[in-house]
Amino acid sequence: YNNEQKKVLSVQPGITDYASIEYSNENEILGKAENPEQVYIYEIMPAKLRLNLKYIAEKSLATDFKIIFRTLRKIIK
Repeated sequence: YNNEQKKVLSVQPGITDYASIEYSNENEILGKAENPEQVYIYEIMPAKLRLNLKYIAEKSLATDFKIIFRTLRKIIK
């Protein structure tokens, strides 16, 4: 990780986050990939890091409620 990406380690993990919502089908994506390890390292992991950095930049109670609402919508869908 570079210094920017290491910021994600400063936030205590929660029950859900942007990355969990966006990549709820991660196993399916990796299952269809010709080289799952490459897809994870070069596509999924960087995208998840960006989403986690987005959360850090927007961190607030309102953001937490927004994420919870999106998670519930994803589950119910």
